Amino acid sequence: MITSEATRPGTTNVATRSAAGVVAAVAAVATAVAVGAAWALPDLPGEGSVAMTHYMQLLATNQPWNLLIFMAVPVILAETVAVSELAILFNRASTPSWVRSLNRWAGLLGGVYFVGVFGYLLVHAVIPLTTDGGWRGPADIIAVGAYLSGVIPLFGIALLEFGVLGRGRDETARLKLHAALVGLFLIVAHLAMIFGMLDPTLLGWHTAGHAGMQM
Repeated sequence: MITSEATRPGTTNVATRSAAGVVAAVAAVATAVAVGAAWALPDLPGEGSVAMTHYMQLLATNQPWNLLIFMAVPVILAETVAVSELAILFNRASTPSWVRSLNRWAGLLGGVYFVGVFGYLLVHAVIPLTTDGGWRGPADIIAVGAYLSGVIPLFGIALLEFGVLGRGRDETARLKLHAALVGLFLIVAHLAMIFGMLDPTLLGWHTAGHAGMQM
């Protein structure tokens, strides 16, 4: 039998060594950049007291429970849906049943759970802050608004799993809608994180006369 040049052992070894060399070169450059940045760039000045948005205040208060309730649980459930969603999209019919079950139950629990979070924060944060004028500028409003808007994609996923949403669609269309809702949640969740971690005074809020939020 004639062995083609593309499949000869020597050719394969050369290709493997070439790929390994590229990986090593990239790793060496990345390491050099990291070390260079660490030594060359000046130390960042710290501030003793930085104003925070209500988003950050909520997560920082009552540790670790608020962090678990309002951040860890919904994000872990959403990320579980996202990762299992990839397995389903790539494997389709050959996807293990436990992956499909995990995706379904994470979606159901995440949607129902976040409806409870939304209702709690609406009553105890959004309404009081709005009526009392306690918002800490645009960053505060965007952070809290983006966080709470996560109820739309998460509850939409739950409605899909309950069979209320997407009834007339085939499996492919339902998968596309499911994936789109997962992506939408990740977008608004990261938007909330970015603006939530921002010092609200950078977007024009002034600390004088601020009324704090009672959680």
